[in-house]
Amino acid sequence: MNRKRIIKEFIENQDKKTKVLDYPFKVIYKKVDNPISFVAFFTKVGSIYEKDDYKGIAHLIEHCIFRGSQKYSQDISKMINSLGGYTNAYTSYDQTAYYINLPSSSLFQAMDILWDMVFNPLFRKEDVESERNIIFHEIKMRDDDPFVVLFEETLKSMYSVNPIRHPIIGYEETLKNIDLEIISEFYSYYRNPENSFFVIVTDYDEKDIRKKLDDLFKACKIDNKRIEVDFTEENVKYDKLELKGSVSKTYLMISYKAPKLSEKYKDIEKSYYFSLISYILAGSSYGLFNRILKNEKKLVDAVSFDMYSTNELPGIIYFAAVCEYKNINKIIDEYKKIISGLKSLIEFDFFDVVKENFYSSAFWSFETSSNQGMLIGSNELFKTYKEAYNYLYKIENIKLNDVLDLFYDYVRTDDFMISIYDKESPPS
Repeated sequence: MNRKRIIKEFIENQDKKTKVLDYPFKVIYKKVDNPISFVAFFTKVGSIYEKDDYKGIAHLIEHCIFRGSQKYSQDISKMINSLGGYTNAYTSYDQTAYYINLPSSSLFQAMDILWDMVFNPLFRKEDVESERNIIFHEIKMRDDDPFVVLFEETLKSMYSVNPIRHPIIGYEETLKNIDLEIISEFYSYYRNPENSFFVIVTDYDEKDIRKKLDDLFKACKIDNKRIEVDFTEENVKYDKLELKGSVSKTYLMISYKAPKLSEKYKDIEKSYYFSLISYILAGSSYGLFNRILKNEKKLVDAVSFDMYSTNELPGIIYFAAVCEYKNINKIIDEYKKIISGLKSLIEFDFFDVVKENFYSSAFWSFETSSNQGMLIGSNELFKTYKEAYNYLYKIENIKLNDVLDLFYDYVRTDDFMISIYDKESPPS
């Protein structure tokens, strides 16, 4: 059986198992043959929607949401643990998710807890204060991570208006401004069905899930408050940035403005181009940067290449390396050679190997309910949950020259930002 037929049958099978259930909030349900269930709440609300005076509120809400709800006033994470499962969450620039993974025998209890947590959070003053102090500690810990420091300072230097320049975690001074009234006002965005949805991956039949959802949605508080934010486009500044601190090695970044996804990737297939080229450059020990800069030239200790952007706002494409300061100019020269010579350096059979790795990773990701749930949720946030399956078709049709053409629209050898984080000079 050839690969195209395998992919076609796989996608058709996954698509048959997945459907949207019509409730006040969209519920994406998938039936699986797995005794472990996944249930999650996803919302298109993140740090870029915060006002300047309360940067960090979305992350603070993430911390507080698990501290208790009207029906479940105790620590929710401990409750889920007692059911044999675990909870987790994330907050990014433009999205937030709260999710639970646990044995299917306890799924309905978990749904009770998640729905009450989402629609009736307590946000007690003492809990907010406690979590705020924890975040203050997290901020101090982040200052000990050289790459995080360099990445965040690079964004601040590149952008003067774009809210992506602010760290998701916020600042001590803005977190201190946040009170219960501000939290309640901001949280109303989460309860808007235009922004948010649920994902359920389970071995329960649809009729059983619908019966439970009928009960859960009877008394849900729904808000229709829209986020009104004016995102202003701006020209980026590619000034050189040099930082000094308590680091043992030198950290180097070469950065570019990334396109906002909703604009450039109207053809969603192109959203995978940067994933492919990132893997080719630094996704494995065979990546070009690892092979040339690390293994052959011995110029770097570690290297990466990645892109981060959002649907609403441009972001950053960056090359990062850990090295010795004396090697920076050589690294930049070699970087330029690699970037300008990609068409001759990338062998077509290697490009096929990269695509095979994507297929392998995709198929393995369907082994667990939690991975499937996160794939469905993240793709629905981006455009549609169906992309969790359809992207396999699209990877198959991508050509190397198309990838490089898009890549060179944004990554050049004559116009980029250099950021360096080096150790402080010893006192004289």
